[in-house]
Amino acid sequence: SNAYDDSDKKSGKKQKSEHAQNNVNGDDDNDDDEPPMEGDADNDDYGDDVEEDEAADQDGAATNKDDNNAEEDDPANKNKSVKGNPTGVTRLFLGNLPFAVDESSLNDFLGGYMTHVKWITDKETGRFYGSAFVEMRNSKDAAGAVAKAGTELMGRPIKINFAEARSGDIWPPKQRVITGGKQAGGGGGGGGGQAGGYGTKAMSEKPEGCTKLFIGNLSYDIDDDAITKFFASVDAELKAVRWLHHKDSGDFKGVGFVEFWNTEACEKGATLNGKNLLGRPIRIDWTD
Repeated sequence: SNAYDDSDKKSGKKQKSEHAQNNVNGDDDNDDDEPPMEGDADNDDYGDDVEEDEAADQDGAATNKDDNNAEEDDPANKNKSVKGNPTGVTRLFLGNLPFAVDESSLNDFLGGYMTHVKWITDKETGRFYGSAFVEMRNSKDAAGAVAKAGTELMGRPIKINFAEARSGDIWPPKQRVITGGKQAGGGGGGGGGQAGGYGTKAMSEKPEGCTKLFIGNLSYDIDDDAITKFFASVDAELKAVRWLHHKDSGDFKGVGFVEFWNTEACEKGATLNGKNLLGRPIRIDWTD
């Protein structure tokens, strides 16, 4: 459009120059009837056409995106045979999960297309076993999730396999999040999305003499002062804090580690697992 505008401006300048020369020579008989510079009206129309084309392109892109989403959500495509998943399975088994995992962090790890999760826990205590069954939106999303097998989540390489539901199983479940155990919502209760529920009962086995905790699901407004005061509320004095950041961008991952002066303080700090910190339930687990 710049080349088009420049040529018109040059054309206009040329006409003005010729018109001025005619005035000097006395050849212009009608100054008041000078026609508008050629191309002005065309410029206006051209600008309108460009705007209309851009608007049409944007509308087209939005329509294509909506069409793609509609196609992915179409029940007819849910169990469609796709590359990497020829049988169209949408149920997956995940193992070696961190004990601090919750529905939100697992869904993010799986690309945001997880529709249901069933944490595998002890029926009596509700202790999380570090594994789960999940349902994905469709077979394509399931294949994408299985392709991530071995990728680390909170420092642990995750096992991911297709796990077709057995005949007679009610799957997917009626509830979006299933957590078993009396301590975690009572045999099929909601559990709030966190694997195994809250408190020390939902955590992995404590290493002997442990003085460090993993902390996750943290607000991006967290700082040393806020985390120190949080653990001080249960008389657990911190010795050190370490925040984790992405290597490439340097952005905060929302997780970190805290160290206490002794194992007794560490045990007190662990009781805060699932408690609200800056508007988010903190995830806590033992670590070496």
